[in-house]
Amino acid sequence: MRMCRWAVASLAGALACARQRPSAAGASVVTITATDYAFGGPDSIPAGLVTLRLVNAGREPHQAGLVRIDSGKSGAAVEAAMTAPGAPPAWTVFVGGPDVVPPGDTANSTQPLAPGRYFLVCFVPSPDGKLHLEKGMFRWLVARDASAPAPEPQLPGDVTVTLNDYGFEVAPSLTAGTHTLRVLNAGPQLHELMLLALAPGKRAADVVAWEQGGMKGIPPARPLGGIVGLTRGRSAAFRVTLAPGRYVLACFVPDATDAKSHAVHGMVKEIRIT
Repeated sequence: MRMCRWAVASLAGALACARQRPSAAGASVVTITATDYAFGGPDSIPAGLVTLRLVNAGREPHQAGLVRIDSGKSGAAVEAAMTAPGAPPAWTVFVGGPDVVPPGDTANSTQPLAPGRYFLVCFVPSPDGKLHLEKGMFRWLVARDASAPAPEPQLPGDVTVTLNDYGFEVAPSLTAGTHTLRVLNAGPQLHELMLLALAPGKRAADVVAWEQGGMKGIPPARPLGGIVGLTRGRSAAFRVTLAPGRYVLACFVPDATDAKSHAVHGMVKEIRIT
Protein backbone atom coordinates (compact mmCIF):
# COMPACT_ATOMS: atom_id res chain seq x y z
CA MET A 1 0.00 0.00 0.00
CA ARG A 2 2.87 2.32 -0.80
CA MET A 3 1.65 5.78 0.18
CA CYS A 4 2.27 8.44 -2.48
CA ARG A 5 3.02 11.56 -0.46
CA TRP A 6 3.47 15.28 -0.85
CA ALA A 7 6.82 17.02 -1.23
CA VAL A 8 7.60 20.75 -1.10
CA ALA A 9 10.72 22.87 -1.30
CA SER A 10 12.63 23.22 1.98
CA LEU A 11 12.13 26.37 4.02
CA ALA A 12 14.51 27.72 6.63
CA GLY A 13 13.74 27.71 10.34
CA ALA A 14 13.12 25.38 13.25
CA LEU A 15 10.89 25.44 16.29
CA ALA A 16 11.63 24.30 19.82
CA CYS A 17 9.52 21.56 21.37
CA ALA A 18 6.98 23.08 23.74
CA ARG A 19 3.95 21.63 25.48
CA GLN A 20 0.72 23.38 24.52
CA ARG A 21 -2.76 23.56 25.97
CA PRO A 22 -5.10 20.89 24.63
CA SER A 23 -6.95 21.80 21.43
CA ALA A 24 -9.97 19.79 22.60
CA ALA A 25 -11.61 19.67 26.00
CA GLY A 26 -10.38 16.66 27.94
CA ALA A 27 -7.66 15.74 25.43
CA SER A 28 -4.13 14.84 26.47
CA VAL A 29 -1.57 16.87 24.51
CA VAL A 30 1.59 15.21 23.21
CA THR A 31 4.32 17.08 21.34
CA ILE A 32 6.20 15.21 18.61
CA THR A 33 9.33 16.78 17.10
CA ALA A 34 10.22 15.78 13.53
CA THR A 35 13.79 15.96 12.24
CA ASP A 36 15.50 14.43 9.20
CA TYR A 37 14.69 11.47 9.65
CA ALA A 38 13.38 10.74 13.11
CA PHE A 39 10.66 11.53 15.63
CA GLY A 40 11.34 12.82 19.12
CA GLY A 41 8.76 12.38 21.85
CA PRO A 42 7.48 10.04 24.54
CA ASP A 43 7.41 6.26 24.17
CA SER A 44 4.00 5.95 25.84
CA ILE A 45 0.95 8.18 26.24
CA PRO A 46 -2.46 7.86 27.93
CA ALA A 47 -5.22 6.22 25.91
CA GLY A 48 -8.38 8.20 25.23
CA LEU A 49 -8.71 11.52 23.41
CA VAL A 50 -5.22 12.63 22.36
CA THR A 51 -3.99 15.74 20.55
CA LEU A 52 -0.71 15.27 18.70
CA ARG A 53 1.20 18.49 18.09
CA LEU A 54 3.81 18.05 15.37
CA VAL A 55 6.79 20.43 15.38
CA ASN A 56 8.82 20.25 12.17
CA ALA A 57 12.41 21.01 13.20
CA GLY A 58 13.88 19.34 10.10
CA ARG A 59 14.96 20.70 6.74
CA GLU A 60 12.33 18.77 4.79
CA PRO A 61 8.52 18.61 5.04
CA HIS A 62 7.20 16.07 7.55
CA GLN A 63 4.00 14.49 8.84
CA ALA A 64 3.20 12.11 11.71
CA GLY A 65 0.74 9.38 10.80
CA LEU A 66 -0.70 7.15 13.51
CA VAL A 67 -1.34 3.50 12.67
CA ARG A 68 -2.59 1.04 15.28
CA ILE A 69 -0.92 -2.36 14.88
CA ASP A 70 -3.31 -5.11 16.01
CA SER A 71 -0.64 -7.80 16.07
CA GLY A 72 2.85 -8.49 17.34
CA LYS A 73 4.44 -7.48 14.02
CA SER A 74 8.01 -6.17 14.06
CA GLY A 75 9.02 -2.74 12.76
CA ALA A 76 10.51 -4.36 9.64
CA ALA A 77 7.25 -6.22 8.92
CA VAL A 78 5.21 -3.04 9.35
CA GLU A 79 7.58 -1.06 7.11
CA ALA A 80 7.29 -3.73 4.42
CA ALA A 81 3.49 -3.59 4.60
CA MET A 82 3.49 0.21 4.41
CA THR A 83 5.64 0.29 1.27
CA ALA A 84 3.99 -2.63 -0.56
CA PRO A 85 1.40 -1.97 -3.30
CA GLY A 86 -2.27 -2.59 -2.64
CA ALA A 87 -4.58 -2.06 0.31
CA PRO A 88 -3.16 -2.02 3.86
CA PRO A 89 -3.33 -5.32 5.76
CA ALA A 90 -6.23 -6.00 8.12
CA TRP A 91 -3.95 -5.79 11.16
CA THR A 92 -3.37 -2.06 10.54
CA VAL A 93 -5.85 0.67 11.53
CA PHE A 94 -5.11 4.24 10.40
CA VAL A 95 -6.40 6.52 13.15
CA GLY A 96 -5.16 9.97 12.09
CA GLY A 97 -2.09 12.06 12.92
CA PRO A 98 -1.09 15.54 11.69
CA ASP A 99 -0.44 15.83 7.96
CA VAL A 100 2.38 17.55 6.08
CA VAL A 101 3.84 20.92 7.08
CA PRO A 102 7.05 22.61 5.85
CA PRO A 103 10.16 23.11 7.99
CA GLY A 104 9.63 25.52 10.86
CA ASP A 105 5.88 24.97 10.94
CA THR A 106 3.53 23.01 13.20
CA ALA A 107 0.45 20.86 12.70
CA ASN A 108 -2.00 19.11 14.99
CA SER A 109 -4.57 16.34 15.10
CA THR A 110 -6.96 15.09 17.76
CA GLN A 111 -8.17 11.48 17.70
CA PRO A 112 -9.47 8.83 20.12
CA LEU A 113 -6.84 6.18 20.83
CA ALA A 114 -7.67 2.76 22.22
CA PRO A 115 -4.98 1.13 24.37
CA GLY A 116 -2.39 -0.65 22.24
CA ARG A 117 0.68 -0.34 20.00
CA TYR A 118 0.90 2.44 17.42
CA PHE A 119 3.30 3.05 14.56
CA LEU A 120 4.20 6.75 14.15
CA VAL A 121 5.31 7.23 10.55
CA CYS A 122 6.23 9.81 7.90
CA PHE A 123 5.45 8.87 4.29
CA VAL A 124 6.80 12.09 2.72
CA PRO A 125 9.38 11.50 -0.05
CA SER A 126 12.81 13.12 -0.05
CA PRO A 127 14.19 14.80 -3.17
CA ASP A 128 15.92 11.50 -4.01
CA GLY A 129 12.52 9.80 -4.24
CA LYS A 130 12.86 7.62 -1.13
CA LEU A 131 10.10 7.82 1.46
CA HIS A 132 11.11 9.10 4.87
CA LEU A 133 9.74 5.80 6.18
CA GLU A 134 12.39 4.00 4.12
CA LYS A 135 15.03 6.20 5.76
CA GLY A 136 13.96 5.03 9.20
CA MET A 137 11.43 7.74 10.06
CA PHE A 138 9.07 5.72 12.23
CA ARG A 139 8.66 5.20 15.95
CA TRP A 140 6.67 2.86 18.19
CA LEU A 141 4.21 4.55 20.53
CA VAL A 142 2.19 2.76 23.22
CA ALA A 143 -1.19 4.06 24.37
CA ARG A 144 -1.60 3.05 28.01
CA ASP A 145 -4.93 2.11 29.51
CA ALA A 146 -6.59 5.16 31.03
CA SER A 147 -9.57 4.93 33.36
CA ALA A 148 -10.97 8.44 32.94
CA PRO A 149 -11.55 8.88 29.16
CA ALA A 150 -14.45 7.10 27.46
CA PRO A 151 -13.54 4.59 24.69
CA GLU A 152 -14.87 6.92 21.97
CA PRO A 153 -14.76 10.52 23.31
CA GLN A 154 -16.62 13.23 21.45
CA LEU A 155 -14.40 14.88 18.85
CA PRO A 156 -14.42 18.68 18.56
CA GLY A 157 -15.32 20.47 15.35
CA ASP A 158 -17.28 23.42 14.00
CA VAL A 159 -16.90 22.14 10.40
CA THR A 160 -17.31 18.50 9.31
CA VAL A 161 -15.42 17.12 6.31
CA THR A 162 -16.67 13.73 5.09
CA LEU A 163 -14.34 11.66 2.90
CA ASN A 164 -15.66 9.20 0.34
CA ASP A 165 -14.66 7.54 -2.93
CA TYR A 166 -13.74 10.05 -4.37
CA GLY A 167 -14.62 13.38 -2.86
CA PHE A 168 -14.97 15.74 0.08
CA GLU A 169 -18.21 17.01 1.59
CA VAL A 170 -17.75 20.13 3.72
CA ALA A 171 -20.50 21.41 6.02
CA PRO A 172 -20.90 24.22 6.81
CA SER A 173 -18.73 26.08 4.30
CA LEU A 174 -15.32 27.23 5.47
CA THR A 175 -14.74 30.92 6.14
CA ALA A 176 -11.70 33.00 7.10
CA GLY A 177 -10.59 32.58 10.71
CA THR A 178 -9.77 29.71 13.03
CA HIS A 179 -11.68 26.45 12.65
CA THR A 180 -11.60 22.92 14.01
CA LEU A 181 -12.28 20.49 11.17
CA ARG A 182 -13.75 17.13 12.16
CA VAL A 183 -12.80 14.62 9.47
CA LEU A 184 -14.77 11.40 8.93
CA ASN A 185 -13.90 8.65 6.45
CA ALA A 186 -17.20 7.33 5.08
CA GLY A 187 -15.62 5.66 2.05
CA PRO A 188 -14.65 2.00 1.75
CA GLN A 189 -10.96 2.79 1.20
CA LEU A 190 -8.25 4.44 3.29
CA HIS A 191 -8.32 8.23 2.84
CA GLU A 192 -6.51 11.32 4.05
CA LEU A 193 -7.27 15.02 4.11
CA MET A 194 -4.42 17.31 3.16
CA LEU A 195 -5.10 21.04 3.24
CA LEU A 196 -3.05 23.19 0.85
CA ALA A 197 -2.89 26.93 0.20
CA LEU A 198 -2.66 27.54 -3.54
CA ALA A 199 0.08 29.80 -4.89
CA PRO A 200 -1.12 32.87 -6.85
CA GLY A 201 -2.52 31.86 -10.22
CA LYS A 202 -2.56 28.14 -9.43
CA ARG A 203 -5.58 25.84 -9.33
CA ALA A 204 -6.43 22.33 -8.16
CA ALA A 205 -5.55 20.92 -11.58
CA ASP A 206 -1.99 22.22 -11.14
CA VAL A 207 -1.69 20.30 -7.87
CA VAL A 208 -2.75 17.05 -9.54
CA ALA A 209 -0.47 17.64 -12.55
CA TRP A 210 2.48 18.36 -10.26
CA GLU A 211 1.89 15.16 -8.32
CA GLN A 212 1.60 13.14 -11.54
CA GLY A 213 4.83 14.71 -12.81
CA GLY A 214 6.84 13.35 -9.93
CA MET A 215 6.52 16.41 -7.69
CA LYS A 216 9.42 18.16 -9.41
CA GLY A 217 10.07 21.87 -9.53
CA ILE A 218 8.35 24.60 -7.55
CA PRO A 219 5.18 23.26 -5.89
CA PRO A 220 1.89 24.97 -6.77
CA ALA A 221 0.67 25.00 -3.15
CA ARG A 222 1.88 25.09 0.47
CA PRO A 223 0.74 22.29 2.81
CA LEU A 224 -1.03 23.40 5.99
CA GLY A 225 -1.54 20.07 7.74
CA GLY A 226 -4.63 17.90 7.87
CA ILE A 227 -5.16 14.25 8.78
CA VAL A 228 -2.64 11.69 7.47
CA GLY A 229 -4.93 8.71 7.06
CA LEU A 230 -8.19 7.25 8.32
CA THR A 231 -9.43 3.70 7.99
CA ARG A 232 -13.11 3.40 7.03
CA GLY A 233 -15.38 4.64 9.82
CA ARG A 234 -12.60 6.43 11.71
CA SER A 235 -12.59 10.14 12.52
CA ALA A 236 -10.10 12.74 13.72
CA ALA A 237 -9.94 16.53 13.96
CA PHE A 238 -7.44 19.34 13.40
CA ARG A 239 -7.34 23.05 14.10
CA VAL A 240 -6.23 25.59 11.49
CA THR A 241 -6.40 29.34 10.86
CA LEU A 242 -7.33 30.35 7.31
CA ALA A 243 -6.72 33.70 5.63
CA PRO A 244 -8.73 34.77 2.58
CA GLY A 245 -7.51 32.97 -0.54
CA ARG A 246 -7.77 29.77 -2.55
CA TYR A 247 -7.21 26.37 -0.98
CA VAL A 248 -7.32 22.72 -2.00
CA LEU A 249 -8.45 19.66 -0.09
CA ALA A 250 -6.67 16.61 -1.48
CA CYS A 251 -6.14 12.90 -0.89
CA PHE A 252 -2.94 11.37 -2.27
CA VAL A 253 -3.44 7.85 -0.95
CA PRO A 254 -2.91 5.25 -3.72
CA ASP A 255 -6.08 3.55 -4.91
CA ALA A 256 -6.45 -0.09 -3.92
CA THR A 257 -7.32 -1.08 -7.51
CA ASP A 258 -4.76 0.67 -9.73
CA ALA A 259 -2.28 2.34 -7.29
CA LYS A 260 -2.98 5.77 -8.80
CA SER A 261 -3.47 8.47 -6.21
CA HIS A 262 -7.02 9.31 -5.21
CA ALA A 263 -6.31 12.86 -6.41
CA VAL A 264 -5.96 11.45 -9.93
CA HIS A 265 -9.36 9.80 -9.41
CA GLY A 266 -10.81 13.25 -8.71
CA MET A 267 -10.41 13.46 -4.94
CA VAL A 268 -9.45 17.13 -4.90
CA LYS A 269 -11.68 20.02 -3.94
CA GLU A 270 -10.83 23.67 -4.53
CA ILE A 271 -12.38 26.18 -2.15
CA ARG A 272 -12.26 29.95 -1.98
CA ILE A 273 -12.09 31.60 1.43
CA THR A 274 -13.35 35.18 1.72
